Amino acid sequence: MAAFVAVILCSNLIGVHKVSYVNLPFYGEYIFGAGVLFFPISYLFGDILTEVYGYARSRRVIWAGFGALIFASLMAVTVTNLPVARTMPPEYVEAVNMIFGQTPRIVAASVLGFWAGEFVNSFVLAKMKLLTRGRFLWTRTIGSTIFGEMADSLI
Repeated sequence: MAAFVAVILCSNLIGVHKVSYVNLPFYGEYIFGAGVLFFPISYLFGDILTEVYGYARSRRVIWAGFGALIFASLMAVTVTNLPVARTMPPEYVEAVNMIFGQTPRIVAASVLGFWAGEFVNSFVLAKMKLLTRGRFLWTRTIGSTIFGEMADSLI
């Protein structure tokens, strides 16, 4: 559970503040937010939790991740609204406010997609496990991740 929550926090709070790129053959420069490096790992953890412990336990972990995001967002609001010591350089204060001031907006947008995507992923994986009688693990994990990512992306 701790690893799942850590990945969710990293992808939503740390990863969104860095935009990077990679040169792809036949495509060129592909620009992406660094959070996309972490976020797929959350689906992997979600699949493992659902597969090993079942849909009910997986739902509890998803709610824990949801709560951790909300808590982190509230802490970011608190930090950015604290009075600033006169000895702090204005550039530093501006940088902190720019980074952490966006957190509630980013969290609000990503929480809905995360919430829907993770629940769809776990639900589809659990249903596919019943339909396949526990066989074809790779098909189930890939299939459920596709549906989970679609739900996340649509929102």
